[in-house]
Amino acid sequence: MGLSSGSVPRLRACDLAVLTRGGGGTVVDLRAGKGQRWEQDGIAALAGLPIAFVGVSVTLGQMDTGEGFAAARRFPGLPVKVLAAEGAAGRRMCDDQIAALTRDRDASDILIETHRGGAGPAELADLCHRYGCALVIDNLGLYEISADFAGDAMALAPLARAVQVKGFTPAPYPGERPRHRPLTADDLPWLDVFAGASVDITVESRAGAPAQDLAVLARTWKAVACALP
Repeated sequence: MGLSSGSVPRLRACDLAVLTRGGGGTVVDLRAGKGQRWEQDGIAALAGLPIAFVGVSVTLGQMDTGEGFAAARRFPGLPVKVLAAEGAAGRRMCDDQIAALTRDRDASDILIETHRGGAGPAELADLCHRYGCALVIDNLGLYEISADFAGDAMALAPLARAVQVKGFTPAPYPGERPRHRPLTADDLPWLDVFAGASVDITVESRAGAPAQDLAVLARTWKAVACALP
C-alpha cells in the first residue's frame, strides 16, 4: 500500500519516499516520461522503497511514437503499466508490442490499466489470458468502462497485480467528466475482493491531498478481512 508519483509530480524521489513511508506506505508506483520530478534523481533515490510498476506511454493496439518503449527499456525487469485500445487483442500490432516489452521483463510484468476509452472488461481479461499479462485496476478507469463496477471488479480481481484508487464524483451530466476530490472510505468498499490477495494498492491523489488520501486508504485496507498489516 502506498502512493503514486502522480499524486505529487513535483516531489523529488527522496521526498516521495519520505511522504509514503511517513503515511505508513510500503510501495510506490511511478509514471515515466511525463516530466515528474522523481525522474531527476531516479529510482536509487527511493532508498529501497519497492515499486509496484512504472507507467509508460504505450497503448496496445495503437500506433505511437516509440517514446513509451524507450521509457520501458530504462527500467528492465520492472513491471510496466500500459493501456490497451479497443480491439487490441485481434491486431498483429499488439503481438509486436508485447514482444518488444517482454525483451526486458516477463509477460506477467506487463500490467494493463483499466482506462476510459480503452478496452472493456471482457477484452482486458482476454488480453491477459492471451499474452500472460496482468491488470492494474484503476477505480475511475473501471467506472468509466464498466456497466457493472462491482461485478467487473470481482471478475477482474484474479487478474490484477496492482490497484490504483482516487476520489471522484461521477459526472453530473452526459458528456462531462467525473470530478476529482479527496478520497473517502465510501469510495473503497469494493476493495474487499482483494482480501488476502498479493496486490499493491496505491492512491493517485488528484485533489491535492496525498497524505490525507493515503491515510484513508491505510485505514480502509487494514479493515479489510485477511488484509496484510
